[in-house]
Amino acid sequence: MPREVVALVSADDAVAAVRVHADRVHDLLRRSGCGAEESVEVTESYAFGLLDALVNAPETVGDMAGWWFGRALQLGRRLGDTAAEPADEASASVLAGTSGEAQVRAAVAALPENERAAVMLRDAYDLPIQAVAVALRRDEATAAMLVGTGRLHLLSRYDDRPPPDLGGHTGRNPADLATLTALADGTLPAARAVPLRRHLTTCPACEDVVDGLAKARRLSAALPIIAMPDEAREAMLERVAARAAATLPSVDEVLAVVEEDDDTRPAIAPLAVVLVIVLALILGVGVAALTRSGPGSAATNDLPPVATPATEQPSFSVSPTASLTPTPTASRTTRPSTRPSASRTPTAGRTTPTRGQTVASIVLTPTQGPRGTAITVDGTGWTAGDAVTVVYSGPISQSRNTATVAADGSFTATVTANGLVPGDYTVQATSSNATASAPFRQTS
Repeated sequence: MPREVVALVSADDAVAAVRVHADRVHDLLRRSGCGAEESVEVTESYAFGLLDALVNAPETVGDMAGWWFGRALQLGRRLGDTAAEPADEASASVLAGTSGEAQVRAAVAALPENERAAVMLRDAYDLPIQAVAVALRRDEATAAMLVGTGRLHLLSRYDDRPPPDLGGHTGRNPADLATLTALADGTLPAARAVPLRRHLTTCPACEDVVDGLAKARRLSAALPIIAMPDEAREAMLERVAARAAATLPSVDEVLAVVEEDDDTRPAIAPLAVVLVIVLALILGVGVAALTRSGPGSAATNDLPPVATPATEQPSFSVSPTASLTPTPTASRTTRPSTRPSASRTPTAGRTTPTRGQTVASIVLTPTQGPRGTAITVDGTGWTAGDAVTVVYSGPISQSRNTATVAADGSFTATVTANGLVPGDYTVQATSSNATASAPFRQTS
């Protein structure tokens, strides 16, 4: 299976991501110091780099937009973030060409670099927090904290007043800036947002912080974007689409792989489990009948036909046992003969493998290795002449082989470690009446 399928990203998905974010990446590059022509070239170069990463190392992408903006941020840090672009090249917006734009940009420029990047990515470029985290190479909680802190500092510089803080917070639970930031964005799940908004009505400090976070987001979102020239954008998208179609799977191919992975059969069929349970019950009844037909059968027939009180007895007090003490000796000798029948039932169930199943096992050589490793599977304890299917399975991977069990109950088969990302996989062998599995660690 092609390596790129593991990312579950089709050519159409990749092209759509490039189309949506091309102008924003271009804006980031222009405002980082790249010239007009250079920004177009770098935007396209990074788009091709994204496709290459999806093909060759999809596990390193995480989020397509976050990966793309992350590369642009790295270049911006090297260039020093010194560019000042004319307003007539920017897209129309509420602040375009006004003194308010200059004031907001001055406030953004005064932020620490990590806060400035977080605010621009989340608000000016409208990336989800997951993409912001990937671009900044931080976890989501840290990225959310940077966004919230940056917004409050931006608002302080814009309004020229101290930023709102949570020093006056009241309530049983501590105030969490990351959670309040998500509430201001409208991205907090309703189950958490409803009680938190109710808390705001009784906590002026939290209410002031949420209002400040929302206002700072509106200011950043109103900044105009320096878009790519139309001809350059369309030409870039055509080239990206052609390369994506040549290297990435189509939507139908991705869906086919997902369906194939979902159709993997269980190791033991549910019907087989039911049959084993029924067989155990039948054998238990047979053992009980044989026990009753022994020397103590006459005394047993004097007891009630069903030994229900004996099985339910542990749930009551010990007084019934005491009441049996004055009974005749024959009655006392009969009761132990009925108890083994209850204890033999699970034993009979465990003996069912001798009627059709075997104790089977497999050993892998090696037990770990990179993608493409040939894994030798040696099995013992299988039914002679039976066909065994060996499957290497994991995240969107299938390698399958079959073998015939020899007269001594052994077999040997080979499967390939073809998982497209590193991780823990399973090698499973299944025959008509037995199954066994063993783990394999794929290192690349």
